[in-house]
Order: sequence, then structure tokens, then C-alpha cells
Amino acid sequence: MVFFSLISTAFSCLFYGLVATTAVMAILYAVLRSLGRDIVQTIPFYLTGVVLAVLLTIQFSLLTGAMQGMGVADSAETFIRQQLDNATGIIDAQESRQVMEALTEQFPVIGSFIGKTDLSGSDVTELPEKVHESITGYLSNYIWRRVWWILGTIVVACVVAVIARETSDTKTSKGIQHPSRSNHIPHHTRPHGQTAKF
Repeated sequence: MVFFSLISTAFSCLFYGLVATTAVMAILYAVLRSLGRDIVQTIPFYLTGVVLAVLLTIQFSLLTGAMQGMGVADSAETFIRQQLDNATGIIDAQESRQVMEALTEQFPVIGSFIGKTDLSGSDVTELPEKVHESITGYLSNYIWRRVWWILGTIVVACVVAVIARETSDTKTSKGIQHPSRSNHIPHHTRPHGQTAKF
């Protein structure tokens, strides 16, 4: 059951990742074309575009999964509270694993991120809040890392596209040859030793 839930979540994240990537690629194409039509007509631009599309799809898919995990943090806290109702004491490592396994089975998308979190040594009454803090804390940092990766990848791709255009323009300008003096029409000269006749 957990496996099929993860597969369903993965396909959902991939779908939204593709949608977000398509939107971003369309915007970047329009922006770069407005800066110069020759920018989007180079081979490096198309190669960079393919690599960028793959990287953005991965990052947006991971970002979507993390945001879905953030969305069920409150539900996870409520679930743990219900599982530990009327329980007291300090949980050990084995009980911590059991709690995380139950949480992963109920919320597979969370388990894929914090399934190995160790909560041993925590008071049972504080466990629901600690689970919530673990989820939101980890996923917040994870989301920001994905955002910075996306922005950095976009910036690098744009720089590569512009540099490729500049390099192409430089090669084109160097390929233009100016007429040499030998191609000019020579002035009429008299043969050596010949005097002018009147």
C-alpha cells in the first residue's frame, strides 16, 4: 500500500514538475528572444535548453513533493497524538522507529523525507510537537535549497546562452575580410626606362 502511494505521489510530483518547467522555459525563451533573436538560434542554446529542462524538472518535482509534505505536517501531528493517547514516559530507540514507521505508512510523502529521524529520549507528551517541528524544519530548509538550485541553474543557463551568442558574433566579425590593396585598380605606370612622348 505504501509503495503504490509513493508511486502515485511520485507521478503527481513529476506532473507538476513538468508543468512548472514548461512555464519557466517558455518565459525564459521569450525573455532571451526579446534581448536578441540570434541568442535563441545557436546550437549551445538548444543544448543548454535540454540540460536545463531536465534539471528543472527534477528540482521542481522534488520541490512539489516537499510542499506536499509541508501540507500534511498538521495531520501528522494529530495522528501521532492519537497514537500516543494517554501514554507517558520517555520513548527509546525502538519505540522511535515504531512511531516513524507508523507515520511513514500513514503519510508516505513525509516518510520519504524524515523516515529515519531519531526521536528517542523524547517525552511522549512532547512527541507530537517534535514530529511537527522535525517535519516543518527539515522541509523548510529542503524547499529553500531547491529554490536556490532552480534560480542558480536558470542564471547559469542564461549566461551560457548569452556568451554563446557573443562568441558566435565575434567569430562572424573575424570572418569578414576587408578588401586588400592588391584588389584596388592600379594606377597606369610607364615601363621602366621609357620616356614620355609629346
